[in-house]
Amino acid sequence: MNRITDWVVDFSHLSFPVNCFGCNNALTSEEKGICSECVEHFPLTRYWEIPNNAVEKIFWGRINIERACSLMFFNKDGIAQRLMHKLKYEGKYEVGQMLGELFARKLIGTPFEKVDMVIPVPLHEKKRRQRGYNQCDFIAAGMASFFELSYQTNVVSRIRSNETQTNKGRFERWINVQELFRVHRPEVLVNKSVLLIDDVVTTGATLEACASALLDVEGLKVYVATIACPNPF
Repeated sequence: MNRITDWVVDFSHLSFPVNCFGCNNALTSEEKGICSECVEHFPLTRYWEIPNNAVEKIFWGRINIERACSLMFFNKDGIAQRLMHKLKYEGKYEVGQMLGELFARKLIGTPFEKVDMVIPVPLHEKKRRQRGYNQCDFIAAGMASFFELSYQTNVVSRIRSNETQTNKGRFERWINVQELFRVHRPEVLVNKSVLLIDDVVTTGATLEACASALLDVEGLKVYVATIACPNPF
């Protein structure tokens, strides 16, 4: 049994390359998508085990979420950056579903698995058409599949296309995302707990705006999970 076994569930429905998405080294016959060496060296945050962690502190005084965490730290030229680039810009959507399922395994026994549904942060339709897909859909689908939860892509939408967030400061990002999202079919969300999924959190402005729209629904509770976050060290 190889070292990646504890991370991986059934990926037989996906088509995987012969080289690792993370390091480009050849995969063994037992490895799928990401080699065991890369998985072993993921810079894990373990924030799902730590209340009041650095990701949760991003939202303090801004929005009332239940918990927040990220799978790994985002370091320049590191494994998280390479995998996110494959997912977002090279069309390797298998990376998203795999990371979603890997992350879900880490959340077993935590409050994050006790939600009613999984919701990806949506892209504006214009950007979705340009890219061809929303990378967060695949992360959310992987997590929902593992937990056997409802996976909702049509309960919240991005109603305008905001400017790129790159190179913006926290206040500029916050201004840029105001009134960016709209909730549809709020009746399916009443008194529910949702896991809101994004690929990377930096200032938290987009997640805050999306969660704020969701929290207008009566009795709704929001948990946040992202694949990567800045390394505070």
